[in-house]
Amino acid sequence: MDEVISVGPRSATLFTNGEVRHLAHLQPSTSYVEGRLTFDTGPDLGSLLSRVVTMNDVHFGELECGKINGSTEGVLSVDPGTTPYPQRMNVSACADAKELNPDAVIVKGDLTSFGTLEEFGDFRTCYESAFGDRLTYVRGNHDSFPGLDYASWPVQLVDVPGLRVVLLDTSRRGEVGGFLDAAQLASLHRAAESTSSSVIVMGHHPIVLPEVSSDGHRNLDPSDSQQLLGVLLSHPNVVAYTAGHTHRCRKIDVEGIAMVEVAAVKDFPGAFAEYQVYEHGIVQLVHRASSPEAMEWAERTRAMFAGLYGPYAMGTLADRSFTLPRRRP
Repeated sequence: MDEVISVGPRSATLFTNGEVRHLAHLQPSTSYVEGRLTFDTGPDLGSLLSRVVTMNDVHFGELECGKINGSTEGVLSVDPGTTPYPQRMNVSACADAKELNPDAVIVKGDLTSFGTLEEFGDFRTCYESAFGDRLTYVRGNHDSFPGLDYASWPVQLVDVPGLRVVLLDTSRRGEVGGFLDAAQLASLHRAAESTSSSVIVMGHHPIVLPEVSSDGHRNLDPSDSQQLLGVLLSHPNVVAYTAGHTHRCRKIDVEGIAMVEVAAVKDFPGAFAEYQVYEHGIVQLVHRASSPEAMEWAERTRAMFAGLYGPYAMGTLADRSFTLPRRRP
């Protein structure tokens, strides 16, 4: 299946003939034809100021893929004696992201599968060796649910030229769903108020929107979601809230703020997101882990859940690739 993964003003990422292709040095606002694929690049947004990469749902230690509600039907695993698939996928995603030379890398939860310190150590070895002090991370429900307490910093700030990222810990010990407290919301308010940069807020759990189906996911608590949304909407420089947890790419606009979900690293499509911060806008581009070992596993898992997982996880091109304003008017 050939598909356009993402398109920016001067670049595009395609999946053709079972491989990921990166096209660079393209012209803005131009139509292109590559084999059976066509796409239009975005408008010129001025000079590139910085890049931020974000991953989620990396799941070090996971052994079986596709298990839901305890059912083992259609569950996939790697052969004994071969490299565990989370290792394959994360090593590839880190190598691909490193090629982008990002100013910051944010991993927003589910660092592990079973929440063990050994799995957390494997995550740190992989990501710290790739990104060093450019790395910031927070726990997800897979990390917090078993009861250990690590990567639980309530609020973290990451500043790069033109952008402030506010990373929230939405996970709680023993809980699958997400929560926030008043102190975190107050810190977010101060973080947005105290910068002239655009702000993207990140957390593991997506916001619950009353008018949008959660598809059975235990996302951020509805009351906490409404309080968070109120803070986001009160600051004109907040342009997006981005999350993981659902293992899919999705974008919903709420009063000028993008509510974004990014698919998992650990299986199809092996996704991570890049934010290119330009003078006149911020572009999200989703990438796929591109090594042969990662592509083989990702394409196996595309067909999970009777073939429904592929379209669900990928979403549409508009879910993966879009432009945010530098600041809302």
